[in-house]
Amino acid sequence: MEKLTYEIREVMRESARALVEIMILENKPFRIVLWNDDNWNKPLPKRIMDAFPIQIVLDIKDAALDNSYIDESTGEIILVTVFDEEEYSKVLEYDEIIAVLDLDGQPYILNNFVKEKPLTIENIASSFIPQTKAEVIEMVISDGIPKEDAERSINAFIRNNPDIAKRLGEKV
Repeated sequence: MEKLTYEIREVMRESARALVEIMILENKPFRIVLWNDDNWNKPLPKRIMDAFPIQIVLDIKDAALDNSYIDESTGEIILVTVFDEEEYSKVLEYDEIIAVLDLDGQPYILNNFVKEKPLTIENIASSFIPQTKAEVIEMVISDGIPKEDAERSINAFIRNNPDIAKRLGEKV
């Protein structure tokens, strides 16, 4: 496969940034996958860094969506979210966006980066989609959802989605 030119990759990066901006402005929930450069207003908690050392997945919804904004004076996108009951914020850099997805994980836009391992839907997905039911529950409760509610919801979701149940190694 022929490599994309720098100009094409720049357009993709700018498009991903523009998509995030409009999603925030229109208050539309989304999921974003970023290179984890740990460039937040303060160091991320150790458990987050251990769980997401290279890439980090954020659901921008509810309070995270309400609190994230576009700085009118600079045009910068400021993401605001909570880890371990503590608020964190960061300026979103357009070259750290790997993917913008809906909350079910379906891609709106995937960025193309030159990396040692070429980015494909398969290897991007395997790096940020939870591989077990326990990982799914951990991801949901890290967003502040009570564990019982998360388990009930995930169990219902697995029962109604045999393909996902199979991927997570669950019996339907």
